[in-house]
Amino acid sequence: MQKGYIYQANGAWHLRYRVGGKQVSRKLADYNDQYRTKRSVRPLADEVLDPLNQGLEVNGPMTLQQYAETVVLPEHQNEEESVHVQGLFQSLLQADSAAHRWTPTLDYHNSRHSKNLVSHRRAGRTFPPIVFEHQLGIVRDLHPRRRNGTLQGPNPTDGVEIPEGKRTGKTHKYTLEEVEKITDAVDGVARCAVLVAAWTGLSLAELRGLMWEDIDFDNSQLNVVRTVWHKQIIDTKTEHRAATVHLLPNVIAELKKHRKLNPSTKWVFEGPRIFPLDLATLGSKRIKEALKGTGVNWHGFHAFRRGLGTRLYNNGTPIETVAKILRHGSGSEVTLKHYVEVEEETKAAALQSLPRKSRR
Repeated sequence: MQKGYIYQANGAWHLRYRVGGKQVSRKLADYNDQYRTKRSVRPLADEVLDPLNQGLEVNGPMTLQQYAETVVLPEHQNEEESVHVQGLFQSLLQADSAAHRWTPTLDYHNSRHSKNLVSHRRAGRTFPPIVFEHQLGIVRDLHPRRRNGTLQGPNPTDGVEIPEGKRTGKTHKYTLEEVEKITDAVDGVARCAVLVAAWTGLSLAELRGLMWEDIDFDNSQLNVVRTVWHKQIIDTKTEHRAATVHLLPNVIAELKKHRKLNPSTKWVFEGPRIFPLDLATLGSKRIKEALKGTGVNWHGFHAFRRGLGTRLYNNGTPIETVAKILRHGSGSEVTLKHYVEVEEETKAAALQSLPRKSRR
């Protein structure tokens, strides 16, 4: 007979108990005037534990949203690697009247409901198919039939078709001319961030995660060892992204200049409270404003990464080498599909290189 363990965390009451030999946690209620003591939330805990103690399924009466909010998310509250998981679940399951009206309990959730979830979440808006696949994948992995096998039958997302949505447009890749104009238009920390991004291919999160101790000025290289996403300091996206990156002389010179102006900082791009600067906001406000009248539009820091891949490829660098420079663990397929755009000059040169006559 389980009594569970009631505890308070993050302004709410939680219950820790076991299901199938595995310890799980579930949010019971927010801490308020009604629920101020463990005794006051004990009836809520009993509602959860009674079906278990009677040998019944505890997941049956919960909706998918309730399951995510009360079981899945509390399990990951203190795990750094779950930052993205929490964000995905919360973006999918946030308060939405359209979703709430039809959401069934888990013991009745089927493929039709999964299809409706995707449709309702995107009602009135057009997205590329990858967005629908992404959201459906969250539901698939969230569902307890997939997570712990406590319910019988097929996964309710099986057979759900992805809406066509709209076709994905071309992603911008800064040209060399655009890089030069952006660099000339800004100064200080913005100029340093632009130069590092444009000539190393570091992502926005990797730029924010740079510390001075990661930079080896003597050997003209830096080590990517962490990323900063919003207010979370986490590991790199993949093993391949944690690597050494070569630094060109212009980047070395700018970093040394920036270091001289900020001798007491820990982070390369440090903001208030000894924490990385919000470079996304720096770009959307300061850099975007500085570009007015230059003929160049601001497309975010990731366009530098895509632009570097494109410039390398059109300069004759083999796609496999471009993939390694950008630290793509999946090889050249992702690089070629998303980070390279074959320029007209490259196409023309390739045609011009063809022999005009056969060799006899």
